[in-house]
Amino acid sequence: MFNKQLLAILIPLTLTGCGGGSDDGGGPPPPAPKYTFEFAAIYAKSSPDSNCAVYGEKQDGKQILATKDRVISGINTTGTILIHDDLGNVVNTYDVEANKLTINQSLVPARGYVTFVLAKGAEVTAVSYQKSALSQTLLFGYPVDSVSNDDRCITSGATEPNEREYTNVRVDVSNGSNAYSVGITTQDKRTLSSNFGAKTISRSFSSALGVGYAEKAAGDPSNTDITDINTPREITDYKFFNLSDDATVELEPLSDSNSWISPANTYNLTSAALYVDYQQTPYIWQNLPYGANETIDYRYDPANNNLSYFLTAEGSVDASSDQWQLSTAQQLSGTQLSAGLDGASLVGNITVPSQTNVNIDGSGNLTAYGNDADGQVGIQRIAYQATNSSTTVTHVIYAEANHQQVVPELPENIITGSLNHYDISVMYTESDQALAALMAEHTNPSITDSSDLSVDQLPVLFTTYEREQLARQKKIIDHYQISTSNP
Repeated sequence: MFNKQLLAILIPLTLTGCGGGSDDGGGPPPPAPKYTFEFAAIYAKSSPDSNCAVYGEKQDGKQILATKDRVISGINTTGTILIHDDLGNVVNTYDVEANKLTINQSLVPARGYVTFVLAKGAEVTAVSYQKSALSQTLLFGYPVDSVSNDDRCITSGATEPNEREYTNVRVDVSNGSNAYSVGITTQDKRTLSSNFGAKTISRSFSSALGVGYAEKAAGDPSNTDITDINTPREITDYKFFNLSDDATVELEPLSDSNSWISPANTYNLTSAALYVDYQQTPYIWQNLPYGANETIDYRYDPANNNLSYFLTAEGSVDASSDQWQLSTAQQLSGTQLSAGLDGASLVGNITVPSQTNVNIDGSGNLTAYGNDADGQVGIQRIAYQATNSSTTVTHVIYAEANHQQVVPELPENIITGSLNHYDISVMYTESDQALAALMAEHTNPSITDSSDLSVDQLPVLFTTYEREQLARQKKIIDHYQISTSNP
């Protein structure tokens, strides 16, 4: 079974018991493992200048989340938790009457599902998680119609690190370097300069990447344009340095080089880049051209054991006359780097499945695509919207990737037949962090358009900062994601 959990971004559940067992087995048994489901409203900023720093507090014995300025209470929680077996049949029902519900994990059958359902008049909204995708704790958000989009704050308890100014960190490319300009990248910020000058890094990170760039080719925009950090340019030198040292550093030349040729035919890319993983942190290494058959020289350091290189790309990919949206990151071997990179570097061992008419049959199975894809087993997100009589159902399902997905049953709302409104993402990966990143991609409580199925209407809450962290981390996680939607 594909055993996944939502990791770093979700609050771990602390289990307490009445002491441990003894060597002779005479002690009390350990407490049964639990699932804890928490529920909260969205929060509002009291002014446009609010930092929206979020914390937890107790009010009238109920747990709520708040901004430091104004609370929109989540006390009057309503909704239902459904437990399903592996065929999608309801085996247990819990009415949500408080902000927290705890149940034994054994109550969820193997390969079964947990579904949170919120019904408001003729609108039914639900999100389901297969047991293999469940964390010990999930924090659900509620839509709050009375708060404008501009005032919403995406929250789950984490806040952005305090900014700290670092001055006098000078990157020197004047000594024996062929670099024309220098770029500096931290985990969340990238700058480019053509004056070889000092840089001020305003984020409280421990290290940064300095890169020396070759002069732009003839006919390109002026080399004095220091705002163009996205145009692909050959790199000549690099240096990782400690921001807190405030010390001058020299860039060191890279030892080996080869060429990237942007793929044609099967791929239609909108972006491509090399990333470097330095001490488990992704840094932008070099933007790559993505127009068909465009080429650029890249350089790398095969002797540096602290570095891993990743090729990332976004765009679309064709398979058997079908087109899927594509997002991928793949760690590159020394052999790949030395042989040169092209479209073959993006494929890995994944066969993109054919598309088909998405429908739910009378047995409650949703045919999402034409066949199982070969290669790594993954996770999928399927969102569909359908109308049954006067009721509109919006349902999101996270489960093991399977082209015939069981649809967990919703009370009195059995949907069958073709669906003309759906959004499907299939993620092939062996990383829990990539699974969390997939969920974060579809989490944005500031969006209230119920027809936008790319967004979970009942999301697990993430802060903006958490989502950005996961997006960066995804750049150095081996994965291959395809998606399609209608409309």
